[in-house]
Amino acid sequence: MQKIKALLYLLIGVVIINSCKKSDGSGSPAEPIYDDNETVTASVNGIVVNDNNIPVQGATVKLGTQTLTTDNYGMFRFQHISISKNNGYINVTRAGYFNGNRSFITKAGSTVNVRIKLLPKTNTGSFVAGAGGTVSLSTGGKVTFPGNAIVDASGNTYTGTVNVAMAWISPLDADLGSMVQGDLRGINAAGNERVLENYGTLGVELTNGLGQVLKIAGGKTAEISMPIPIALQATAPASIALWYFDESIGRWKEEGNATKTGSNYVGNVAHFSFWSCDYSFPRVMLCVNVAAPGNQPLNNVKVLLRRTAHPSSVGCGFTDSLGEVCGGVPLNEVMVLQILDACGNVVYSQNIGPFTANASVNIVATMPATNYLTVTGTVVNCSNQPVTNGTVLFYVGGGYCYYVSTAAAGTFKTTLINCNGAVINFSALPIDNTTLQQGVPVSGSGTNGTMALGNLLACGTSSVQFINITIDGVPYSWTEPKDTVSSNSQPPAVGYSFAVNSLGFHSSAGINSSTTLMYDYNSATGAYPLYLNSIYINLPSLGSSYYSQHITTVNPKINLTKVGTPVSGFIEGNFNLNMSFLPGNVTRNVIGNFKTRRPL
Repeated sequence: MQKIKALLYLLIGVVIINSCKKSDGSGSPAEPIYDDNETVTASVNGIVVNDNNIPVQGATVKLGTQTLTTDNYGMFRFQHISISKNNGYINVTRAGYFNGNRSFITKAGSTVNVRIKLLPKTNTGSFVAGAGGTVSLSTGGKVTFPGNAIVDASGNTYTGTVNVAMAWISPLDADLGSMVQGDLRGINAAGNERVLENYGTLGVELTNGLGQVLKIAGGKTAEISMPIPIALQATAPASIALWYFDESIGRWKEEGNATKTGSNYVGNVAHFSFWSCDYSFPRVMLCVNVAAPGNQPLNNVKVLLRRTAHPSSVGCGFTDSLGEVCGGVPLNEVMVLQILDACGNVVYSQNIGPFTANASVNIVATMPATNYLTVTGTVVNCSNQPVTNGTVLFYVGGGYCYYVSTAAAGTFKTTLINCNGAVINFSALPIDNTTLQQGVPVSGSGTNGTMALGNLLACGTSSVQFINITIDGVPYSWTEPKDTVSSNSQPPAVGYSFAVNSLGFHSSAGINSSTTLMYDYNSATGAYPLYLNSIYINLPSLGSSYYSQHITTVNPKINLTKVGTPVSGFIEGNFNLNMSFLPGNVTRNVIGNFKTRRPL
């Protein structure tokens, strides 16, 4: 499969402060002025989990103008799309959670691998806007609001009850790289890109009783206070820069300062998003190739970098299928490289650096044999011949997945790191990318050593997914693997509500086109026909970048012609209806059929 270029940017933890080593904004060659406009064609695979590492299904994932939803494994995939070379940016939204955001560097033709952990958004406390008040987290984060300082989204004075949702991210959290916004590259006041060392991050959102977003009035500020972890208090600078995450561009931006007051950093902010306290560094680019003993590339493992002078500072990234991870690191600094298992335990560590220029290093992780399980096998086709262009998709507990490509003889091999010697449970789905056939998932479990799965048959079920529609006799189509087609389900009161999504970049539907179908399916009775709840179509070839449609057919039927088993099976169906297209409210006949992998 294509290489999954992961991200390795310094992630160092939370609060609001301007470091005693102040960012000088000098614009040296190591800290270029940022430019996010250059694009490349690449792909992104990702997974979204909650704070308990359980996959989040039905989350909305946006990359540029493209939108997908996560499946029942929390997974999403954008294929062969135009992405900013210097700052690919994914935004994830899901009711009940703070937005998740991930930024990354992209290479043409690569496949970026990301993991995003969403933080629950619950009401931490409230106050009356006219009087002001203080809202605190049990972890020590605190925000103090002055009276008469809150307005609604339109800028009108708000005097009612303000609900405050807050989330604190410790700089010492083992999963910091999955939770923190962006990738902790920051744009300083001089417009230069720098690598950030974080002392803590605080997310804040204000809403009224209807859930509508509120904000601080112009000319007003709120005081935020963030705890400094005990392990960092002795070395924490007296003053540090404040940075906020700008969701409009996917970047951290420098704005203001915070002061060390006792065991907290305290500062004033004029608006809310995620705020952090960071010291910034000039940076160089570093690529690390990581292998297990025997030079077997370690796929989708977490790699951390810590400055020896500041052990809490963390650079984090997930390796690609060839064991590589790349990103920015501090110029001329000695660092400790660590490899972690899925539970956050360090299984390997060594010193690297300093680096005075862009570099690439190879690491063989000589960890104990009890820490990893090697899985081998061969993928064969319907003629029992080796599949030379195949993929084995491994699903592992805790919100992890691995794409493993077959070699010329159809063989595959991957190394999975266990958690403190615990059993690894997985399922492996073999796919023939040439014939677009797949087999039945094979389950396995083990702790360490080598497990031989033998021959996996990629045969019996077409792995092709598609959505075809015809609008007033003109056909459009989205087809895997050329385009992206996926589905997810949410359990309503009865049955399941399915969403079928597609994105087209090389299809007959035109560049950067998409369609989404939503319908309910009663899995208990399998009742037919069903009704289409909604359909959204984006077809630039019709003359506009986006269209808004309304179904005009009464009780629009969707006929399911096949419902396969979850995960390995597919759902197939068709529909025929009339829709009103904007602009102009033009009524058009829309006929369609689809086939998509059935979620759980």
